[in-house]
Amino acid sequence: MMRGTHVPDQLKQATLSEAGRRRVRSAKTVRTPVRTGASVRRRSALGFAVAACLVLVAGIGATAFAINGPGGFGPGKTVELESQDFTGGGGYSGPWYNPADDTFWSYKWAGYKYHFPVRCVGNNIESVTYEIEGERSYFEIIDNTVTAEQHDNGKHVFNYTKSVTFDYDHQESIDDQRIVEIYIGFPLPEEGKEAYELALAGKNSLEASRQLNTAIEKGAAREISTSRLKLTATFADGSMQTKTYRIAPVPDFDERYEAYSDARAAFQSIEPPSSGASQQEIDDYLGKMPQMPKLYTITELNEG
Repeated sequence: MMRGTHVPDQLKQATLSEAGRRRVRSAKTVRTPVRTGASVRRRSALGFAVAACLVLVAGIGATAFAINGPGGFGPGKTVELESQDFTGGGGYSGPWYNPADDTFWSYKWAGYKYHFPVRCVGNNIESVTYEIEGERSYFEIIDNTVTAEQHDNGKHVFNYTKSVTFDYDHQESIDDQRIVEIYIGFPLPEEGKEAYELALAGKNSLEASRQLNTAIEKGAAREISTSRLKLTATFADGSMQTKTYRIAPVPDFDERYEAYSDARAAFQSIEPPSSGASQQEIDDYLGKMPQMPKLYTITELNEG
């Protein structure tokens, strides 16, 4: 069941403004069949179920990963996700909102968002449904079509559900109609609570902020690893194919994230270009900005 919530207008506007700036990145698609059979047109009347593959959109100009298939990614195999696509621009969203009972919890519980840059490819597929399993794991769907009048009359902009369906020909997770992301909640680690309480007491510092950020990232990584993502492709002949995936932090998550935090702190000490700087000076400055490392993997779980 989909459930909505009235969140503070300030939070809504901030979220919509941020999300509206993002666009689905283009990617080359690799199609690798996982079922044998004759090649057929996807919309043929006597459709055969062929080639359900999950593709991870890996950024502008990059080759997307086809999940499944000989010579590619199959059951038990793992690939690393591109952080700029999966986590960039998402992240901590404030105290956890619990869709199950329509309540916001205290700061001791954190809410966190991940982008959803995935695509299923194959022949003769009509629709693709994703289900997320996990006590505090949901899809957040932001409805961009809600007018001010509809909102005033009680229609929700933010909706939360355990499953989401895409038409095969329209699988974008961000478009003019809606924005689909993964939303999870987790207890803030103790070091995060300490840093948060310092901020509440007006004793915030760069070190405390870093401590809070690190605690949030580690907590989110632990929580997402307990979830399962199921993909079900429905074919024109009525048959279906389901695959199950696990998203998890890389084995050396802590080391990678801490190195990134160090690099980011060092970058903040660099004097930014002046208002009259040349394009070359600006480019040189931006070139020193640390790139987020790959922090997550996705694994297709063995079936049966």
